[in-house]
Amino acid sequence: MAIRADDLTAAVSAILDDYAEDVQEAVAQAVEATGKQTLRSVKAKSPVLSGRYKKGWRMKKERGGVFGTQAHVTIHNKEYRLIHLLEDGHQKAGGGRVAGIPHVQPAYEEAARLLPELTARAIEEAGDR
Repeated sequence: MAIRADDLTAAVSAILDDYAEDVQEAVAQAVEATGKQTLRSVKAKSPVLSGRYKKGWRMKKERGGVFGTQAHVTIHNKEYRLIHLLEDGHQKAGGGRVAGIPHVQPAYEEAARLLPELTARAIEEAGDR
């Protein structure tokens, strides 16, 4: 591929733009994969009484930023009022205390370890595409 000196700036710019798009897409996929793993983890560790709370976990994917280049994933539960009570424990009406069942914090910590690994791998592989 021969490039004239006059066209060098445009050629380098085009290559860098392609690389940036590859990186953005790869990072978005890493964010989504981390979200899916976190959702599986929090569902697996959620307490089950009726099953409604455990089945209520959802993942919402969004693209934000100026050009829609930032990927966001939100994990939430339809029974949002119960999360802090089940995670941290609570007082009983007749006295005493119900112990908490940590299920959100461990899933969060797992995601905090997983996302940088997947992101670094995605950036390394982005140029190979």
